Amino acid sequence: GITLLLSLSLTDCILGNGKDYRGTIAKTGSGKTCQAWSSQTPQTHEYFTPLTHPHAGLEQNYCRNPDGDINGPWCYTTDLRKAWDYCEIPKCPAYHICL
Repeated sequence: GITLLLSLSLTDCILGNGKDYRGTIAKTGSGKTCQAWSSQTPQTHEYFTPLTHPHAGLEQNYCRNPDGDINGPWCYTTDLRKAWDYCEIPKCPAYHICL
């Protein structure tokens, strides 16, 4: 019970810069829908795809941080006027475990 709750809460928040974030938020901070990382429309991009970064969780259109950006997870958007944008994902609360 407790372990499951802890793992669920950790998926919708980021630790540090969010490089390991594997949650399912797929909208930018400005409300734009994220483009699938494997798609080349409407944004054409060559570097961050499931093929170039197979362990970065780029299978869907979820916010990710494959390049370790200090500002946190981001995504390519489906808006032609904005190629990419940061996602607003809350930081995980600090857990203190007393032994």
